Amino acid sequence: MKHLFLTLATIIGFIVVQNTYATSQNPEDACRLNNNVFQAGESANYTIYYNWTAAWVKAGTVSFNVANATIANKPAYHFVSEGKSVRTFDWFFKVRDRYESYVEQATIKPLKFLRNISEGDYTLEHNYTFYPEKNQVLINYHKTKGKIKLQNKTVNVSECAQDLLSAVYYSRCINYDKMKIGDVYNMDVFMDGETYPIYIRYKGKENIKTDFGTFRCTKFSPLLLEGDVFKGGEGMTIWTTDDANRLPIYVESPLSVGYIKAYINNYKGLKNPMTAKIK
Repeated sequence: MKHLFLTLATIIGFIVVQNTYATSQNPEDACRLNNNVFQAGESANYTIYYNWTAAWVKAGTVSFNVANATIANKPAYHFVSEGKSVRTFDWFFKVRDRYESYVEQATIKPLKFLRNISEGDYTLEHNYTFYPEKNQVLINYHKTKGKIKLQNKTVNVSECAQDLLSAVYYSRCINYDKMKIGDVYNMDVFMDGETYPIYIRYKGKENIKTDFGTFRCTKFSPLLLEGDVFKGGEGMTIWTTDDANRLPIYVESPLSVGYIKAYINNYKGLKNPMTAKIK
């Protein structure tokens, strides 16, 4: 159950972070996307369900919010995601997680990333400063259980590298129109002090029914690295609205122990009309 709520912030971010068409798309151009998808004031909330044996239980909630900010004298977006277990689940595994990301408004490139995790008796703190003009990240500090593991270390990254949370929003700005079922795309995500190249496979379109309504969606499966949380492979599936918002609606995935599902339960402040909602 370690990092249970890291899963949602991570897996929703694994939606085609770096679009690399082998014959027609320049990776350098792929880093510079126009944001016609989200705006300051947008908010989305999700309910997480967990299945270990035979029953599904409500395990927690995750929220995503967007605000305007200024950082390094640049107009920026401030993304905040918070995940917490519900009270009835706290006795089993109490979670209080918070992720923050600041990105350039013009390029959606990360400038600052903060991560504060409290899961059971495990704590983790990250403070990263990105320098996109140098393709570098300064690890201001990386603490585990209150002890500094890394500090003041500079790491080189690819031009298109995203942090865990900025990847959520950057991915939504990508034009999906050229995708074909089965196509594979690559991405780079900087997390835990390292860059992870991971691909994602486009799997077509499908309607998804939730308690909040039925939505026309696009469907993806990312390649996951096997670890404490996930089984390796393409077991995870992500559905986003098939409209101008490209809002994540539903996520499901096997874990190392059990299975997880996440449904959207509320949203507001969208930049575009929610035309993907059927009823």
